[in-house]
Amino acid sequence: MRATLHAVTPATAVDSQTQRCISDETYDGVMQLLSEAQAHLSIDRDSACLCLTRALVMMQKSDSPLKSRHGCLSSWQTKRVVDYIDTNLDSSIRTNQMAAVLSLSVSYFSHAFKNTFGVTPLVYVARRRIESARQIMLTTDSSLTDIAHSHGFCDQSHFIRTFRRQIGVTPQAWRRLCDAGLWSTGTRYMDSLHKQ
Repeated sequence: MRATLHAVTPATAVDSQTQRCISDETYDGVMQLLSEAQAHLSIDRDSACLCLTRALVMMQKSDSPLKSRHGCLSSWQTKRVVDYIDTNLDSSIRTNQMAAVLSLSVSYFSHAFKNTFGVTPLVYVARRRIESARQIMLTTDSSLTDIAHSHGFCDQSHFIRTFRRQIGVTPQAWRRLCDAGLWSTGTRYMDSLHKQ
């Protein structure tokens, strides 16, 4: 068994720059096989070796793009923090609150969140707020002030600044473009203005 384990170790040893980011399904399968191998190790070494070999094959077949899994939020952590954000869009959401939901330090959470989503937690929250506000603007006649307050913005001007930064036009202009069925044209128009 020692020879088999030593033969497996170099094949699985990878540095953090080349470690594969595997799917959660593959990860769960590998973890189950490793647990089984550990349970069988003292009783049936052949079964333990078989489990380790199957786990190694699953890891090698993982065709996910190269990216370090280390430093990312797991799928359950991602779901929990996104649910927390979506549930609390109407109130203040701070990074330390999101970190506390996952029982992580603020610094680790911020780093893992950015590795997972590609943006900082507060930028993500602002995007979700604007996305939700746009849906409300399309389906209701609510005032911009009401929409701003119901999406956690301290006032309408903060909402307008954030909306313009993300979308390229003010909320009122966006609403008019959508009402007129010109939003795609409006987008091209705004793009041409930014290029000049």
